[in-house]
Amino acid sequence: HDTGSTQAHWQFPADKVLWAYVYTLTHPGTPSVFWEHLFDWGADMKRQISELVHIRKRNDLHSRSKVEILKAEANLYAAEVDGKVCMCIGGAHWVPEGQGWKVALEGKGFAVWERK
Repeated sequence: HDTGSTQAHWQFPADKVLWAYVYTLTHPGTPSVFWEHLFDWGADMKRQISELVHIRKRNDLHSRSKVEILKAEANLYAAEVDGKVCMCIGGAHWVPEGQGWKVALEGKGFAVWERK
């Protein structure tokens, strides 16, 4: 996008960038990844974004995937996508109910699970 990123118009909070990728790469749509986030923000950011892309591909998440919002509060958003992936972002603790969920990726204020 030509108005964000290095031009710094309408900056997204840097400490929430990964939360945005957790959301966009697990939800329906056609997501994209900023070049600088993948190549200029360090090895850990690249590893986590790459793993989110792998989770999306492994679970065949796509533009018509079905989302069930499980929690939507001031400090927590949690959803299940296609019955295959659960995710949460925010400061509150949350884990998916039921058996068969395995943590695929987690970090400060977010987690992603896959059904195994």
